[in-house]
Order: sequence, then structure tokens, then C-alpha cells
Amino acid sequence: MTSCDLIVIGSGPAGKRAAIQAAKWGKSVYVIEERQSVGGVTVHTGTIPSKTLRETVLNLSGWRERAFYGRSYRVKDDITAEDLKQRLDMTLTHEVDTLEHQFARNNVNIVCGYASFVDANTIQVQMADGKEQTFVSNRILIATGTQPHRDESIPFDGEYIVDSDEILGLKKVPGSLTVIGAGVIGVEYATIFSTLDVKVTLVEPRDSMLDFIDRELIEDFTHPTFLAFSSYAIS
Repeated sequence: MTSCDLIVIGSGPAGKRAAIQAAKWGKSVYVIEERQSVGGVTVHTGTIPSKTLRETVLNLSGWRERAFYGRSYRVKDDITAEDLKQRLDMTLTHEVDTLEHQFARNNVNIVCGYASFVDANTIQVQMADGKEQTFVSNRILIATGTQPHRDESIPFDGEYIVDSDEILGLKKVPGSLTVIGAGVIGVEYATIFSTLDVKVTLVEPRDSMLDFIDRELIEDFTHPTFLAFSSYAIS
């Protein structure tokens, strides 16, 4: 059993900042991370992966240069899922290395495993090798992030029907794509794949999307040459 001043469950942005700040105040801190590498949703499935994918697609497709060279211009004619994955892996490896260095520099201890409460002050961690460790602290911060909602009626298979996390692991660029939900994440992936000349249909139960954005930008998103936007009741 290990005692410390603070246990942080989750190594995403909130967990990282809390752990490092507490360590700077001279507290002993342990961060429990379910994955085998730190970073949480932001590094592994959220902000950084999607932005890296976007920049990779813009670069390889030559999208930014098409205004000068014409719509048919491409830097790489056949962009594959492996092309996207290589750039993504390089970026994520760099981010994980940076985070690990920040934790080490501030004397924050990292434990990879699944955390569960034994009582109000005791955390039991199930390690990948089956071993268990127990940690005790008067201060425990839960910063486990979020994950996509997966309705039991939807037959997710990780290949043809995927959620916004699984789309990062596609083994090939699809010929067509239907995105259900025109929120920020849905629109982001819809525009990314549209830039790859994938036929994209964006389905939203409301008659509008991204209401907090200027309407001129929304009109660009829904231009017929960019992507198809449909308003349907989803059941």
C-alpha cells in the first residue's frame, strides 16, 4: 500500500495540470492512467489526433494550393489510411514523450492501470499484467475525460460503423461516408474526409447546425460542391 498527498485518476489536460501544480507545491502525487501511455482523450482520441489528421489531409491533398493550381491539384494522388496513420503516430509519440518529461521533471509518479475505489480514501489499481496496487490519499481527483455515446441498438463493428474515436483507426479511406450528428466533431470529420474527395453526407435531426457560428460559414459548409447536409429525424 502506497500513501501520498494526491491521487489523480486520468492524465488528460485537467489531471496533468492538477498533478503538476500539486507537485510544485511540494506534494507527493500519483497519476493513475488506464491507457499504457499518458495524455488522455486530448492526446489519443480527441483534439490532437483530429487536428493532426486535418493538417495532414490539407497538406497531402494540396487543398490550400488549389485556389492557385486548380481544384484537381493534389500533392499526393493516392492518399491512403497508412499515410494518415504515419503522421498521426509521429505526432502522438512526440506529445506523449513531452508529457512524460513534464511529469518526470516535476516528480509526478505515473501508474498505468484501471483504478477503482475501495473506500473514500483508497484506490485499487488493476495493472495490465494482472497485478494489483493499492494507493491511499486524503485527496483524490477524478479526471477521466469523456467517451462517445454508443447506443446498444447501433451495430458498431469498428470497420463500417464507427464512433468518433474509432474513425482514427480506419484501415482504408472510404469511398463514401455518412456522419450522423452535425456538432463540432461531426462537422470536423465530415470536412476532413470531404477534402480527401470522399462523398460525405452529414445527417442532423435539427434544421440547422453549429448555431454559434456565423451563417456565412455554415453556408460554405453546406455548399453542394463541399458536402451534403440533410435534416432528418434520427431514430
